[in-house]
Amino acid sequence: MISARILFGFVVLGALLLVACGGEGEDVVQPSPAASATPSATRETTPSATPGASPTTATGTTPSDAQAAEVGWVFFLRPPEEPWTPETDYWEQLGRGDLWMANADGSGEQQITFGKTNVTFAGFLTTEDGPVLYYTSGDETTFDLWRKVLETGAETKLLSFNGYPYWRGGGPIWPALAAVSPDGRYAALVEVRDVVLADLASGERRTLFQSNHPECEEINIVSCFSYGRPQWSPDGSLLAVGRGEWESGGEFIVDPFEPFAQPSGYGPFDIPYVQGQIDWRTSDEACATAAGLDPSGLYLIQGPDWAFDREQAEDISGYCPDLGRRCHGWVGGCAWLDDTRIAFRVNPFAPSGPTRIEVIDVDTREIRTLAQSADEASDTYLIDMFVLRGRGLIIYNRLHYVAHGDVYHREQFTTAALIRVADGSHQPILRERDHVIALVPAARAE
Repeated sequence: MISARILFGFVVLGALLLVACGGEGEDVVQPSPAASATPSATRETTPSATPGASPTTATGTTPSDAQAAEVGWVFFLRPPEEPWTPETDYWEQLGRGDLWMANADGSGEQQITFGKTNVTFAGFLTTEDGPVLYYTSGDETTFDLWRKVLETGAETKLLSFNGYPYWRGGGPIWPALAAVSPDGRYAALVEVRDVVLADLASGERRTLFQSNHPECEEINIVSCFSYGRPQWSPDGSLLAVGRGEWESGGEFIVDPFEPFAQPSGYGPFDIPYVQGQIDWRTSDEACATAAGLDPSGLYLIQGPDWAFDREQAEDISGYCPDLGRRCHGWVGGCAWLDDTRIAFRVNPFAPSGPTRIEVIDVDTREIRTLAQSADEASDTYLIDMFVLRGRGLIIYNRLHYVAHGDVYHREQFTTAALIRVADGSHQPILRERDHVIALVPAARAE
């Protein structure tokens, strides 16, 4: 049997390397993307999915905060309704679940997909057609990228690709398999652990990063590396691409429209590399973490060179104040609340303690704890967070699992909660076992 703490460490490390953790929320107003005119695209028409039709939350209560309902929408996966037992594989069921959306406070639930599997979030734009959602769905090998106009329910299948659901059977569908650019013109696709740039207007595709799977598995699996979690900069000029290796990983920042060399192995490359996860503030600045390595803190990186030297960079969170000593915590993800504040998630190392979500003022370095698991023995972890930038709202998933002593038990599920940063208040949202995958600004938000 496996220790719950060890197993969770592996799952979260994989999520950090390939996942996404809350970079949505930029206010982007763009023209209607040319993708809808792609000759090979197919159209489906479904009922309108605009939230707000229902005045009650999933728990039957009346929303108490109209602002949360007005400024943001949350997208989440809901597993099939069927009997649950301790042996039910929650993550497997989540892969079979449909995509739903609601107001940020959980009110006005609306189902988005019907009978599609392995759904992941791929983007959200405000266009002349109204708010537009991009998502992917598929089986074990073939995935489709969809464009859905929320006000009318009209759907267009833009393309198909050979995707790969990374954590099928071992965790939620964390990493995005596609990311649509802010102008709706391009999509970065994860094709069997490679990253491909697709022009949604012309249909042209070009491989940006190529993994060494599956050949490396026949020689030495420790040498395997793969790519995923594409994330566009706010202006669509740069792309961050996650790289996963046997015991580490990070993200490359590239210009996807210029040719560049394929990185391989360890060490410095011509392409800027961060051994962790980033979140853009602008196309010239980002926050960055350093995975679970020492130092494992919170850092600021700037363009155009995006240089990151772990031994020279300043950890603004204070979790690794001394390079020669053990870190106080593992900073697992960051997201900009606004131009001066960053929310970050941390799992303290020593002394043992709960996982937490904290916010730091970049100028003053003042840190405030917004949420935390009860304690390390409570069998709950805060596993990811989503920030509505400039709106002061954070939604996070809390992982619950059942363990007997140090022996891992299979039964596990997540619950979601909303934080209002201004006063630190919390409220549970959605149903038990719903799993949030994105938080975006509502089209009517000012």
